[in-house]
Amino acid sequence: MKRTFGPLAAAALLAVARPALSQTPASAPAVAPATADVVVSATKVDEDPAQIATPVAVVTGDQIRRTGAKTVAEAIQDVVGVDTGNGSDNGPRMANIGVWGLKEFDALLVTVDGVPVGGPFNPSLSQIPVEDVERIEIVKGPQGTLYGVSAFAGMVQVFTRRPTAPGGTATLGGGSFGEKRVTASYGAELSPGFTLRAFGAMARGDGWQDRTDSSVDRFSLTGEKTWGAARLGVTVTAFRDTSYFGSPLPVDGGEPIPGFVAERNYAVDGARLDHRVYALSSNLSVPLRDGLRLENTLGLTRDEQISVRSFISSVDGTNATAEGVSLRPVESTVFDDARLVAEFSAGGLHRLVGGAAITWGRTTADGTGFDFDLVVSPVPVVPRLDDIPVGDVRSYTDRRTFLGFYLNDEWTPIPRLTVTAGARYDSTSETLHLSMQEHGTPEPDVTDDSRSDGQFSGGVSALFRLVTQPAGPLGTANLYVSLKSAFKPAAPNLGEAENAEILEPERVRSGEVGLKTRWLGGSLRFDVSLFHMTFENVVVSVVGPDGGPALTNAGEQRFQGAELDVAYRPPALPALELAAGYAHHDATNVHFTFLTPDGELRVVDGKRLELVPRDLWNARLAWAPVSGPGAFVQVRHQNQRPLNRRNAFYTDSFFETDAGVSWDFPWARLALVGRNLGDSRHYVSDSEIGDSQFYVATPRRFLAEVTVRF
Repeated sequence: MKRTFGPLAAAALLAVARPALSQTPASAPAVAPATADVVVSATKVDEDPAQIATPVAVVTGDQIRRTGAKTVAEAIQDVVGVDTGNGSDNGPRMANIGVWGLKEFDALLVTVDGVPVGGPFNPSLSQIPVEDVERIEIVKGPQGTLYGVSAFAGMVQVFTRRPTAPGGTATLGGGSFGEKRVTASYGAELSPGFTLRAFGAMARGDGWQDRTDSSVDRFSLTGEKTWGAARLGVTVTAFRDTSYFGSPLPVDGGEPIPGFVAERNYAVDGARLDHRVYALSSNLSVPLRDGLRLENTLGLTRDEQISVRSFISSVDGTNATAEGVSLRPVESTVFDDARLVAEFSAGGLHRLVGGAAITWGRTTADGTGFDFDLVVSPVPVVPRLDDIPVGDVRSYTDRRTFLGFYLNDEWTPIPRLTVTAGARYDSTSETLHLSMQEHGTPEPDVTDDSRSDGQFSGGVSALFRLVTQPAGPLGTANLYVSLKSAFKPAAPNLGEAENAEILEPERVRSGEVGLKTRWLGGSLRFDVSLFHMTFENVVVSVVGPDGGPALTNAGEQRFQGAELDVAYRPPALPALELAAGYAHHDATNVHFTFLTPDGELRVVDGKRLELVPRDLWNARLAWAPVSGPGAFVQVRHQNQRPLNRRNAFYTDSFFETDAGVSWDFPWARLALVGRNLGDSRHYVSDSEIGDSQFYVATPRRFLAEVTVRF
């Protein structure tokens, strides 16, 4: 249940891949909040996180820039209970984000300024401009009531910086593995009520594996117009992201196969993952009368891709064979969410959000499949793509449409109690056409499949304010309980063409209990939560009849545990922050039986899920003054994790440490950041395409930057 790659990645290895064409319909408020004390993701309106009956975390853009984060994984890796790491089937810089022990890429909704990146398919994390983020909000647990089938187990909402006061910044940086970066932004008020902001970035790097260069060029232009309390924001974006693909590490019996080294690249010479993205998004907020406003979020995206990848299929001493695919997918998506937000009194205070959302997407791809032999050691010898004969010709077209209607009421009958209840109906449809013709065969194998589903999602929660007036050092103590359910269409099984099909949808149910407290005038935060989440009809990866990976509906999985989050910012030293968190995640197969490649029936009921730690904790100490010297250090730990479904082999526990120093001047900032200072080489995720192959953590690295304000 680890579908870690999107329609491009699925297309990239149609014959040898377990694709994960998933869905991400969503919506977000027209106006992103300006401070970390207000979040919008959980309720679609500005709200204090302590008043929300679900776990919510916020990472500010200032935190991201002070810690030198350049990927989504680095930006959110210190959120309590979140499991990330650079490296997945989506590329060497892309994370497979885990929440509550669930590390399934298409189970999370990811948006930028309210628009789902990847549309109804997998989240496309390359579309997130990490250097230009105002804030990232992480909400755990199903959010299907307001956000539809993609917020199946949680969501990550990214808000970029809005046009504000005139002025700009420019940053120049460089570091390990040939990393070079330049970013610049500038905003200006062109007329009363109309502001414009431009952002651009360039990055180059050599990568830590052989032949894994990367380059990113990004530009966006944002205009914002206000008419009294009404606001319209429009953003135009164009970017190019190229990563020459590195290979995961093949493992057998819990140890790397002899001859394979993490730093070496065993992919075909020419393996790459490219995105050429052109996007337009807008956010509109219009007050219709007192207590009633109309909001709309619109997004149009075209993603032109190049995908060339290969994975080891068998090993014989110092020689190996591999399979791969070269494809050029084109993904077009349209998203719109229109909603009314009403606030009124009727037996108490009500905040009612109701609306409709549509997400449409089409992915087309044409390409070829190939097989080749390579030498593993002492130095890999792999052929160039142009020198490998074509094994087959293939193409596919996948269309998805999600239409949802929702209503959610947040009712406060008395000051001590807020009850929230909501429901959503989603109608989903998908059509799939796949063609594959092996070299030398007279006719292609063709599959046409379609499926339509309509189901309800819903939830009810209650938040009890145990303290209505500050009592000594305790200012806030809010107890909450919630019950939620959601569903999502499953990823299609794109194996051999004759076996391709659209699978049955999945369902999830969850329950949460938590306590949120604020002490010492809000300077101390102490939150604790308990959760229980069950997946039914879960889609899992298995070895197909041809020996390659495939997806199938099977069984039930359970995710339960507890999380603790503590943070303190002394009033006398507002530049100092101390934070720590602990999470216990019990991710288990409840019912799951499958056939091994040799036809043996295997039952793994009660076994833990692969690469999910039972216990993980993090701690952070930061000194971040407005001017003068600053510093931070943050430590993460995970205990042993199973490597396979039978739990026969485990990885060792690991620590990972980051640290940095900086000096702020009124006009500039200097910074030096080191990541993974202990050079831990733990596994960060497993491949959905290569059987028993794991992506390894990026080695120790450093980055120096200078930022000038003007």
